[in-house]
Amino acid sequence: MSGDISLACSTLSKMLLHAARYPQSSVSGVVLAQARGGDTTSNTVVLVDAVPLFHLQLSLAPMLEVALTQIEQRYKSEGLIIAGYYQANEHIRDNVPDFVALKIAEKIAENNNDSCLIMIDNKRMCLNLMSAPVIVSQLTSEGKWKSKEKASVHVEAGSLEVISQLLQRRVQHDINDFDNHLDDLTCDWSNPHINKVLTTLTAAAQD
Repeated sequence: MSGDISLACSTLSKMLLHAARYPQSSVSGVVLAQARGGDTTSNTVVLVDAVPLFHLQLSLAPMLEVALTQIEQRYKSEGLIIAGYYQANEHIRDNVPDFVALKIAEKIAENNNDSCLIMIDNKRMCLNLMSAPVIVSQLTSEGKWKSKEKASVHVEAGSLEVISQLLQRRVQHDINDFDNHLDDLTCDWSNPHINKVLTTLTAAAQD
């Protein structure tokens, strides 16, 4: 396992908006980080963005392969790689990764030793977030997923306030995943409209 995990505002926002849009369903997606290359000086993995995948059927392997390939191609020019998988389960008190989550996370880990598995803790979701409702795990040297200590998972300053505002404004209804895109090709799974809102709110929070 690497050292610390840092969640950018964009990453946490999109994960939680995705879960909030489909509270009756399980949802899934991937998180992105800068390709480290030969840089081993930093012991922190910074997750800079998230891409929502599915809310209808999480385990359709062919669609997953298509989605992951498109994501890799879309973000390669920006130097970003798929650095982990996130999932919110259907039942509010269920925050344990199921077979699907484990298999997809392990597949991603084959290409990235620092990759993580993030489970959204539904029962901690609310309109005024005081902490990030996520459980972050990484693979140990024994090949087991182990939850990170809270002290080693960091959230970008001001993120909880920004996300609370997004939820209060019901912005979750505007986020798109791959299922939405497959149903209507005008629905952009990279969510540039969400990025614009985040830029505005983040700037206001820093003033």
